[in-house]
Amino acid sequence: MSTLFVNKLTNIDFSFLHPYQGLVGESWLLDIQLKGSLNEEGMVLDFGLVKKAVRDYVDTKIDHCLVVPKDYEGCDLSETDERLTIDFTLADGRSIKHTSVASAVCLLEADVVSTDTVRTNILQALAEVIPENVEELDIQLYPQPGLDLFYRYSHGLRKHQGNCQRIAHGHRSDLKVFIDDQEDIKWRNYWFEHWEDIYIGTRHHVVDESDSELHFQYEAEQGVFELSLPKAVCYLIDNESTVENIAQHLADETAKLNPGKQVKIMAFEGIGKGAIAKATHTVD
Repeated sequence: MSTLFVNKLTNIDFSFLHPYQGLVGESWLLDIQLKGSLNEEGMVLDFGLVKKAVRDYVDTKIDHCLVVPKDYEGCDLSETDERLTIDFTLADGRSIKHTSVASAVCLLEADVVSTDTVRTNILQALAEVIPENVEELDIQLYPQPGLDLFYRYSHGLRKHQGNCQRIAHGHRSDLKVFIDDQEDIKWRNYWFEHWEDIYIGTRHHVVDESDSELHFQYEAEQGVFELSLPKAVCYLIDNESTVENIAQHLADETAKLNPGKQVKIMAFEGIGKGAIAKATHTVD
């Protein structure tokens, strides 16, 4: 039996619902191993076919989706006219409500979302498309190595032409802050603490609010998206929450807290990509 492996075959950016953490943005890398007899080409499976099979499933079913543990006792689902509504009651009694086209949601047969439960879901799906000569299939899901400190955020980009338009997808992200060209750990940690498991919403997407809750809604190419969240986990900015606008917002706000100094922000959107912005707040 021969073994074929592909490390870091793809990465997955998504958000998920958790009974204690609420709405959580996440980014994972994916490794795969296949064991089996060699085919007539002298391969277990062509690398190109491995990548296509895995990416097709992950990109369609999980990436940029809201992953929901449908077996969690506080999760109620209802579907009408091809629209899926999730009412998710958190352990502390607060609730999250999400309504969208069904393709924007991944319903996980589990009571909690973890690397293990998502891994099981992917393996079950891939088993149906892998050739007969492949006798064993395994994958590993894991966060970016070496990223010990990070912030996780969820957002939605109404004007995006791809799946970023989905109102609840997210990322596990690094952040670098420079004050007068010197990396500043204190201000990086300040934003990590303030934006832990945050929803970065666009102010004009808010259509209703109460003392404790914000309701977001917008229409994009894929349909109408709605999301209600506890106010305490939301952070509003004036523009679309692209990584470019997030970086500039962080630069502007950090500059206000450091008057007269030049601030540079490197804001990551998941793994290996992001935006750089600069700002200086003039002292009168």
